[in-house]
Amino acid sequence: MPSTASIGLIFGYNSGYCREALRGIKRYADTRPNWVLVPIPSELPAVRTLARLRPQGLIGWVYEKSTANALNRLRCPWVNVCGILPDEGVPRVGTDDFLAGQLAATHLLDAGLKRFGFIGHSRNAASVGRELGFRSAVERAGYRLDSYEEHSTWPFDAWVSRWELGRGFRNWVKSLPTPIGVSAYYDLWIFQLSEVCRDLGLHVPEDIAMIGIGNDDLMCELARPSLSSVALPAEQIGYEAAALLDRLMAGELPPERPISLAPLGVIARQSSDMLAIDDPVVAAAVRMIRQAPLHLIQVDDVVRAGSVSRRTLELRFRQNLGRGIFEEIQRVRVDRAASLLAGTDMPMSALAEQAGFSNGMHLLLAFRRETGMTPTAYRRQFRNPHTRIMRRG
Repeated sequence: MPSTASIGLIFGYNSGYCREALRGIKRYADTRPNWVLVPIPSELPAVRTLARLRPQGLIGWVYEKSTANALNRLRCPWVNVCGILPDEGVPRVGTDDFLAGQLAATHLLDAGLKRFGFIGHSRNAASVGRELGFRSAVERAGYRLDSYEEHSTWPFDAWVSRWELGRGFRNWVKSLPTPIGVSAYYDLWIFQLSEVCRDLGLHVPEDIAMIGIGNDDLMCELARPSLSSVALPAEQIGYEAAALLDRLMAGELPPERPISLAPLGVIARQSSDMLAIDDPVVAAAVRMIRQAPLHLIQVDDVVRAGSVSRRTLELRFRQNLGRGIFEEIQRVRVDRAASLLAGTDMPMSALAEQAGFSNGMHLLLAFRRETGMTPTAYRRQFRNPHTRIMRRG
């Protein structure tokens, strides 16, 4: 390898996902003083100029086949961090799209919803994977999915140079039974959905609860109301892509399949803050749990506030939610803890109390049981100051 190595970075620099991936690349590049990073717009004319640069390696957010072909002709190692194109032998680092879809569906199922929709693109591999995960969770719970698929022969419009979701989409939204929970391939389409709902006089989240995928902070906070979203590990994807490129430039063979990283979790905001529970007694009890100071509420408090016996309330909880009263209290506590871990630097002992746990050990045990990781590991995923997450509401 020469004393300096030119690394081309082919990205859309107005995308939140791309910016986070670039921060991960930069973090890895800090360990390689001989790397010279060269930003290149992802438009095909700019990519064609790379032949003059003669880069030693490339990392790109490449979603068009023509661009991928142009990069392949350069005959240098490159790694894609975009999942839109089907896998065609190009090394790729990305998100576990199936799991991202499952997380979005589970979040809406937890609100008690029984009707579901998904907005996808038939020529987008990541969209197909996310819809499959969403559908899997919905159908496993005993419900069906109503999908809106963009079947146009146009390539996926990453820059939204036109209103991608047109009159057919508007008619689909008008036809939806309410209340319903809807997700989409990425946040921008959910943003568009929220504006169509506003135009049609549909209320969010009361008529249509919604959650995006990507947690693009601009889109999520620009929406009215703010959008819940599945946070993706974009910064870590960038880091792992740079590490993979380094190995490829050293002569290592490409991995046989893409490297997929698990999503970071759901960041709940106003667009999904609703209850769709037919049983008024259970709905009132769940609302009490979610609104009360969590460090004060216990199962007996919930039972005393109701009009039925503990046994009856427990049975009705399980019929409506698939979990008991204490399980719901713990689930809400863990959700509160996750928001505090992601969005604050609160010490763990104070955070445990704020989330409703008697001490840090109880937080640790409950959080690991619900999420599969420790609170410290979860917080570490968000330590980059640019990925600081807004708290609920």
